[in-house]
Amino acid sequence: MVQGFLRVFGVVFLLLGVGGFFLPTTGPIHDLLHLTAPHNVIHLLSGILFLAVSGSFQWSKVISITFGVVYAAVAISGLFTTDIFGLITVTPAIEIVHFVVAVLALFVGIKSSQPVTSTQSESA
Repeated sequence: MVQGFLRVFGVVFLLLGVGGFFLPTTGPIHDLLHLTAPHNVIHLLSGILFLAVSGSFQWSKVISITFGVVYAAVAISGLFTTDIFGLITVTPAIEIVHFVVAVLALFVGIKSSQPVTSTQSESA
């Protein structure tokens, strides 16, 4: 489950990273998401990392939990500031997304168990 989660989120984050560079810099979409160039780069690097580790169960689990903790920290800090290290400009929509993604990543990372392979089930 965790590997599939990271594959899906890897593609989503790559699309967000690339798409963020083409969104308008003013107007309602910008006001809602406020994606900055550094924020887009974070999405791109996260997407690349997710896809890179998604072939390994152990690494997928570690990255999912780590990512969940980091996103939770970002979401919590966003409750107290509108600018996180000059990388992320916090809006209510981004706050909600960060909290939801943190919970999903932590849940999937913690609840995932090693898939049983045909070799393991035959020897049991």
